[in-house]
Amino acid sequence: MKKVILPVLMSAMFVVPAVSHAEKQENVKQNAPKAAQKMQQSGWVKEGDTWYFYDQNGMKKTGWLQDGGKWYYFDANGKMKTGRIEEQYNGYLLGADGALYTNEGWVQYEGDWYYVHQGGKLHWDFLEYNGKTYFLNPDNNKMLLGWIGSHLDGNYFLPDGSMATGWNLIDNHWHYFGGNGAAYNGWLSYKESWYYFVGAKMKTGWVQDNNTWYYMNADGMMKTGWLQENGNWYYLQSNGAMAIGKHFIDGKWYSFKDNGVMS
Repeated sequence: MKKVILPVLMSAMFVVPAVSHAEKQENVKQNAPKAAQKMQQSGWVKEGDTWYFYDQNGMKKTGWLQDGGKWYYFDANGKMKTGRIEEQYNGYLLGADGALYTNEGWVQYEGDWYYVHQGGKLHWDFLEYNGKTYFLNPDNNKMLLGWIGSHLDGNYFLPDGSMATGWNLIDNHWHYFGGNGAAYNGWLSYKESWYYFVGAKMKTGWVQDNNTWYYMNADGMMKTGWLQENGNWYYLQSNGAMAIGKHFIDGKWYSFKDNGVMS
């Protein structure tokens, strides 16, 4: 019996180490992809729909990065940003690829217009460009359209973004804007005619100013001379004021009631 037991024990001694070595090899294979992955996570890496940039130590980049002659920005979590960002009180615009717009000029992004100064800073406030004036919102750097400020003396920016000057028809109302873009209110002398504005809108028909009545034609011009309306006669003096009381007109005397109707 001793002769039989000895070969069995010797066989077992050689089998046990062989199994242990196989287990170690399997562990190495399982760990290899993880190690390789860590080594590969440097440079640009896309995780889901988000781009990250890992440095040579495998750490995610945050803040500004210059790569391939372009600038990119990563938030505190390492995510590459697109669109408008604000950094140290300055606005910047990043394209859909994350690259910073750096060339001077207008840029349209997702339907909004921005003006980029050379180097990348976005403009805000009024902007003079090719003889026209524009306004970029200080809060988000977007070009604004429509009214800025009070209608009484505010500015209006047309569909192309330029500031309105002179005559402009807005929402079926005529407005007049001075050279500085401010909307007119009250009386306006224009090409030897007078116009009257209330709430920045040109008035037609009867208007009262300082307890005196005036009549503005359909084109907005102040009426002078005789006026017939609803079967009644009125007289508008040379200064446009509606006549009341007695007046000597064209060699004759006429009498007008307090409401301006000729007696």
